[in-house]
Amino acid sequence: MHLVHVIARLNDGGPARVVASLARAMAARGHRVSVLSGVCQDDEPDLSAELRAGGVEIETISTLSRRLSPWADAQSLATLIARLRALRPALVHSHTAKAGALARPACRWLGLPCLHTYHGHVLRGYFARAPALAAWLGERVLAGNAHHQALTPGQLAELSQRLGIGRRARWHCLPIPVETPPRMVASWHEVLPAGVPVIGYLGRFAAVKDPLLWLETLALIARRRAVQGLMCGDGALRAAAEARAAALGVRVAFTGFVPAGAALARCDL
Repeated sequence: MHLVHVIARLNDGGPARVVASLARAMAARGHRVSVLSGVCQDDEPDLSAELRAGGVEIETISTLSRRLSPWADAQSLATLIARLRALRPALVHSHTAKAGALARPACRWLGLPCLHTYHGHVLRGYFARAPALAAWLGERVLAGNAHHQALTPGQLAELSQRLGIGRRARWHCLPIPVETPPRMVASWHEVLPAGVPVIGYLGRFAAVKDPLLWLETLALIARRRAVQGLMCGDGALRAAAEARAAALGVRVAFTGFVPAGAALARCDL
């Protein structure tokens, strides 16, 4: 059986790790697996080489990205339709908002079955009232008769019942297919003083992740009890986060991107 995953980019984050886990598992069982992906940003770790090493075919759609761009998105949709028409997979599995917005109508046009996984969504809490309403209406139209997957029961209830996305009979709640990484000892663990609880941040230093708000929260906790912070990741807001930590007077260690097992091994929360 031939399966095609569609994702906006294979940066080292939750959605790409889920794709990598599923793709490796299906390839190991003798299925042909292809991934159609956009391009990572320059400051993002890319999982493409790791997937190729596991026997997964990867094709890059150069115009596909997470940013909204009518012209680039139209080009991406045309390329996606052409590639899916040529590949004729048994199933298309889309991930992330942009890839889902393009893959579902493409599959509807070609008569291919499609499963879209919501790793998160921007239908609540991201935009002002009018843009949020437009996003919700657009998502309801795009959903069509595709199958949809939620990763938790709460997400399933919110998207299917409260927001009315897709058909209820075609919703599935499937657990995240990524094992908890084994705890790893790292030399930088010694940078943090022993005996003081460590609250960790793992992720990109990007506006959508709001690392500065995380630091404000850490500072509020630090007023009540002795704690220290651990920020594992990197990105455009790294310098701003370091400056904010200094201004707030909280003890924080910045490690850059490190293995998740090493980060979690040094965190109490």
